[in-house]
Amino acid sequence: MSPRNPSQARLETLSELALTASPSAPNLLKPQLYRDALPRVSGLHAVKRAAAALVIPDYAVRMAILDFEQFPSGEEERTALLRFRLRKTVPFHIDEAQLAYSIQMTAPKRIEVLTVTIARPILDEYEAIFMDAGYRLGLVTPASIATLRLCVSTEKGLTLVAKAAGTTLSVLLLEQGRVRLVRCLDLAGEGEEAKREEHNVLQPLQQTLAYAEDQIGEAVSRLLLCGFGPDTDSLGRLAEREFHLPYAQMRSKFGAVSQENAGLLGLLEQYAA
Repeated sequence: MSPRNPSQARLETLSELALTASPSAPNLLKPQLYRDALPRVSGLHAVKRAAAALVIPDYAVRMAILDFEQFPSGEEERTALLRFRLRKTVPFHIDEAQLAYSIQMTAPKRIEVLTVTIARPILDEYEAIFMDAGYRLGLVTPASIATLRLCVSTEKGLTLVAKAAGTTLSVLLLEQGRVRLVRCLDLAGEGEEAKREEHNVLQPLQQTLAYAEDQIGEAVSRLLLCGFGPDTDSLGRLAEREFHLPYAQMRSKFGAVSQENAGLLGLLEQYAA
């Protein structure tokens, strides 16, 4: 599909589990399923070197917000400093990883930087699906970053975003487009069956609310839910009772938002003609 014609978006559900997100192990269990599905959903069978954007799972990357008193002006020095700060916090070799960053805020003696890193072999897995089919990848982004356009609010204060994807939960604190906190949790745990019961979701939400008040000095004003399907309202009402926090479901003008298409719809909101 093209951003010029967002109504032509196609969604195909694979018949088998073909992906397990991980920051340190292979992600694509059956890459051929994606290769076979790509021509069916793209509608670009004969077009070579077409530009494409790729949204990957949050749990395949590591996102962090770093503070600096000074930040170098040169790109090489900046990258070296960021890799040094991230070295002990990521489960892969940072020197061999792909790194992207955005300066979110500058103030006297404080520069705030949002970073995204991914192990190069894992990024290669995802990119190969498109590049082998003749596409030119212009953008690769984790799902939560892609959905930021869907989280814009005119209200002042902090927005707490809870985004479910399979057995993982992404939790973000947003302040008018600025990411103040980002976490991605595996709720299943090692070797356990998938679990996303309400009490498993409430605990990280409670921790995030406490962080907002203790570290940022501001209370969260609303909760935004994405990916919980028919459980959205029950989870939202429970959060209202527990935390006295109004909730809403993530929405897009291009259609209903789900686990499968949230990142796509976020990019469409940003880039569609």
